[in-house]
Amino acid sequence: MSAGAEGRRPTVVLGVGNELMRDDGVGTVVARRLEEENLGADVEIIPGAVGGLDLVFDLEGRERAIIVDAARMGLSPGEVRVIRREEIEDRLLPLASLHEIGLHDVLELAELTGASPEVVVVAVEPVEVLPGLGLSPAVQAAVPEMIRLVKCLVAEEVGSGISPRSEAGESKGGQDDGNRE
Repeated sequence: MSAGAEGRRPTVVLGVGNELMRDDGVGTVVARRLEEENLGADVEIIPGAVGGLDLVFDLEGRERAIIVDAARMGLSPGEVRVIRREEIEDRLLPLASLHEIGLHDVLELAELTGASPEVVVVAVEPVEVLPGLGLSPAVQAAVPEMIRLVKCLVAEEVGSGISPRSEAGESKGGQDDGNRE
């Protein structure tokens, strides 16, 4: 993979969220932990991405984007799901971002500006999105699984031995599959 015309890295991992709002900060926590890993020269990690319309700028010049966030999906608290672009576009999943604009709308706007990277979301069902510091125990327990999934997606191991999803299309945070750090 080569860097884009602007010298930017073709894959971006966006840790979306606000650490001052408890579980909403999980994307930032995961991204900061991933900064300690060597994901390769073609990968840029942006912890603390605000989300909403600002994501349009983070998607420019990218081939792939992995968005890590908390999202209300109607799952059990702490449950993790990998959501593909097609699922967002078709609105097959009840994915309600905790930010001011829905991800589906951000992706459509990005396409209008010429940005159309492959997009995958690694999301966790939050417990609390209230002012305060620290993740709830259920979301904290899901962090290692979220990190593992992002690493699989970055390494493009999805579908070739290491699957980020079970047959039901979801992964339970805290599950020990022997593939964790």
